[in-house]
Amino acid sequence: MANAERIKTAVVGAGLIGGQHARAFAANPRAELTLICDANGERAAAVAAEYGCAATTSLTDVANAAVDVVAIATPDFAHYEPAMTLLAAGKHLVIEKPLTTKTAEAVKIVNLARQKNLLVTVNLGLRWSPQFNTVRASLEAGEIGAPVFSYYRNSDSIYVPTKMLAWASQSGPQWFLFPHTMDLLRWLIGQEAVEVYAKGEKRVLANRGIDAFDAIQAMVQFDRSFATFESSWIVPDVYPAMVESQLTINGEQGRINVAGGNQAFELTSDSLGRHLYDRPSKWSFYQMPDWWWGAGRNLIDVLLDGGELAITAEDGLRVVAMIEATERSIATGKPVAIDAML
Repeated sequence: MANAERIKTAVVGAGLIGGQHARAFAANPRAELTLICDANGERAAAVAAEYGCAATTSLTDVANAAVDVVAIATPDFAHYEPAMTLLAAGKHLVIEKPLTTKTAEAVKIVNLARQKNLLVTVNLGLRWSPQFNTVRASLEAGEIGAPVFSYYRNSDSIYVPTKMLAWASQSGPQWFLFPHTMDLLRWLIGQEAVEVYAKGEKRVLANRGIDAFDAIQAMVQFDRSFATFESSWIVPDVYPAMVESQLTINGEQGRINVAGGNQAFELTSDSLGRHLYDRPSKWSFYQMPDWWWGAGRNLIDVLLDGGELAITAEDGLRVVAMIEATERSIATGKPVAIDAML
């Protein structure tokens, strides 16, 4: 494939995120977007028409298509079957986070990709953030010394599980948000998780008929430090931003703090009676920044130029194991070793 001029691509799942995968492929001069697949034929056709490519409702059509790379952007819980089908058909994959929602399934994806000599990357967009690359450079330069303990909170407005996601009961803040934070911190500090002890609560969303955690706190022991990860899906809808985020890394000689939430938009409105940093309706049109789609670009560059993936299927597997260990710890009330999940 090193002699190919452009890599033919397809997208499975044409919702908000799948549509942006399509946009990223279409904008990449080294890629050619050829096919959009979605169970909703009208949605697939609409995205395909926007980018001038074919549409289908059949995963078999994607498996049989003359494409090299497929982005899987189905809901959190629905990555495994298309991944296994497309790997069996010889496709390289970009899989939305999380890789899967079961460690055993993630292991099977990793093993099949190895057997077929195929590349699988996971769309963990925060790794491509200029802000967090600055944090990593600071840590690598030893500016705060060796990490000792960290705290990472990343939560969503209750709008997300109640209005944005029709499948919220099949996910939760652990699968929707922890993939980003857990992967990012393990990458920043260069350490792997060893053990997880977690607590979670189901009350507010359960009362609304949504079987998902309201909030989770997970204390994770890494190789040479520890961290608390916090995530919630019940931030009040009147909070001025849809996403609330804060990362603090404390080292032997200093600390790094990154506060998030301001989405580069600020509105103070008497008619709304609110001060906003973003708007819930933004998800009907919001586009993630171009750097967010670095995993797909990186996969195409590796196929054309050689080299190693920046984010591997094994990275995705480690994160899935951390999250499933979190769920097991909540259920048992005991710490769970990561090795026990793998």
